Amino acid sequence: MFDVLIVGAGMVGASLACALGDKNCKSNRSLKIGIIESHSNFLRGEFSADGRASAIAYGSSQIWQNIGVWGGMERRGVTPMHKIQISEGDLPYQVQLRREDMGQEALGYIVENSVTLASLWEFARQCQNIELICPAQVLDIEYVSDRDVMRVKVSSEIGDQYLETKLLVGADGGRSQVRQLANITTSERHYEQTCIVTTIKSENPHQNFAYERFQPSGPFAILPLGSDRACVVWTATKKETPRLLALNEADFLQEMCLRFGKPLMEQLGSIEIESRTRANYEPRWMHSQTYIKPRLAIVGDAAHTTHPIAGQGMNLGIRDINALANVLKTAHQNNQDVGSIKVLKIYEARRKWDNLGVILLTDISNRIFSSQNWFFKGLRRFGLLILQISLFKRILMFFMMGLHQV
Repeated sequence: MFDVLIVGAGMVGASLACALGDKNCKSNRSLKIGIIESHSNFLRGEFSADGRASAIAYGSSQIWQNIGVWGGMERRGVTPMHKIQISEGDLPYQVQLRREDMGQEALGYIVENSVTLASLWEFARQCQNIELICPAQVLDIEYVSDRDVMRVKVSSEIGDQYLETKLLVGADGGRSQVRQLANITTSERHYEQTCIVTTIKSENPHQNFAYERFQPSGPFAILPLGSDRACVVWTATKKETPRLLALNEADFLQEMCLRFGKPLMEQLGSIEIESRTRANYEPRWMHSQTYIKPRLAIVGDAAHTTHPIAGQGMNLGIRDINALANVLKTAHQNNQDVGSIKVLKIYEARRKWDNLGVILLTDISNRIFSSQNWFFKGLRRFGLLILQISLFKRILMFFMMGLHQV
């Protein structure tokens, strides 16, 4: 019998396991935690190097710091963002957000997903109260009302087996099987866009500057990595995506450089593509009508997804696991049932409105900045001018940095 059984050991699920681990918190030792993960390469310590990276808000880095996993990420390499420049293409409407404005060492960090996963799995393996069930696949779940437990049917190398837990947590992504098996309904909206992700290397150092350049097709983000590398997240329309993905490397690089703009190209110098492949995915707006059911909770992309504009998706997941872990640890220390609806309602209440607010704000922002309607053009330029005012800029930065959830 597990106290908490987590499905999905990606960045969100593994973070939750580490937060409940006993390496740095001996009081967690009596909590029995299990993680079900289908990718066997994770068990071998092999994590994808497809160039994907996540923008980690300063507040999220503090959550990882409190868990004890941030040091492993720093050792493997994280890149602080000292300045973020937001602009509308090549027009002179821009806002610069600087770390000095908030008196912090960084606005946030860019961390390659492979670095995050390697650090989390290293930490999880060092926790005596965590059992890794990998590779394994969830086949079915059933709430056993007469015993008040969740029974999970799992297929693994040893065959099919049944596991029981006081609380089942779905951290298995936007297409969450746990959410579907639990019959949790969602509201969602698809964008006519595709996000193409690639890694580049520049002749000159980027000086820890990040850029969000809004183009007619959608946001074009340049996120610093190391001293002379960057992760580019290029939002293209669905119509132009097949052509872009089919281009050879030289033509793709030429198209991409046009979107950098002349001033930035002069600053960075010559650019070469480092990624072996062009990762791509279709962004969508999704929000679950509930995050909890008897003996069940969902977190991260299993509960909500958002457009990558402003890089808030991963940060919402980190805030989810921080809230859930704190609720569960408090319940455990007070000898309460960690899987009871009473306990889970506290988690949902802490996270639902923050998540929904960010999802709606990013949806509105993407639509405003992608539209060529004259009204929206005027509105976004007015908004960029308003953000020149220090008070409004600091309010925006406070929430973007996740300081309200630390």
